[in-house]
Amino acid sequence: MTARLWRATVTLIVASVASIAIVRTSNAQRPAVASQSFHIPPYAELRVDAIAGRGNTAQAGGGVVIPLGLYVRLGLDGAAGATWRDGSSRASGRVEAITRFTLDPFRESPVALSLGGGVMLPYVDGDAHLRPLLAAVVDLEGRRRRRFTPALQVGVGGGVRVGLVLRASPRNAR
Repeated sequence: MTARLWRATVTLIVASVASIAIVRTSNAQRPAVASQSFHIPPYAELRVDAIAGRGNTAQAGGGVVIPLGLYVRLGLDGAAGATWRDGSSRASGRVEAITRFTLDPFRESPVALSLGGGVMLPYVDGDAHLRPLLAAVVDLEGRRRRRFTPALQVGVGGGVRVGLVLRASPRNAR
């Protein structure tokens, strides 16, 4: 990995930790009446993605999901892998921030749909410029198994993308 990819990864990790700290601090300072409301803590996600665009890319990564309310989730992820382009393979990676609106935040049905969008910063070894790209995704989450909720994510962002995701969301929320 090059220095730019490391910097982008470190920036994502720092932003994730800062976001969690802000969310936890703001929740700790709520008055007693507001603390009786439903609270969803941040949770981890692991993912494997295939992106077909300017070359074919396979990446694995992870990140944190920060609930911004009952229906909205902010995912901050990083991933690394390989991109095949022009008959050769190159190291690649990405950092992204995707906000999703979930239609079933309390697991009232076995399968749930969520729609989202955000921004991603892809990196391919040898490319001259890093440029942010917009992303739009649709998630289909399944039943929670043991500690994880599996999800299939399809969308566009750097090309057509398909991802398999495991989220460590709480039992009573997505």
